[in-house]
Amino acid sequence: MNTDMDIDQIKKVNTRVVTPLIVLSCTAIIAIFTYFKRYPAGDFFVIVFASVVVFLFIGLVIEKMLNRFLQINYDKAMAEKAEAERLEEEARAAMEAESGEDMETMEEQVTPPRF
Repeated sequence: MNTDMDIDQIKKVNTRVVTPLIVLSCTAIIAIFTYFKRYPAGDFFVIVFASVVVFLFIGLVIEKMLNRFLQINYDKAMAEKAEAERLEEEARAAMEAESGEDMETMEEQVTPPRF
């Protein structure tokens, strides 16, 4: 079923790598920029440390937003799956009821009278 595959893909998304990726890449850019601008060593370390803290906070916020978005999508997919199962069950019950009525009328017609 296609929805089962979609639900599994939503579960498999790994958002734990978002924060380290943001922190490392952005801090590397800041460090390279400050190195080529020939900042003094003390200022260089302060700027790089401050950028680590700032981008760590930004990465955590983005990770929480992604987790919330994925949870909403997962809940939505589960609700759609439950609705599809409910509709399928109702259709099955309607078909059984319809076929049961047909069988009763056929039994009445086919059964020969007793003498």
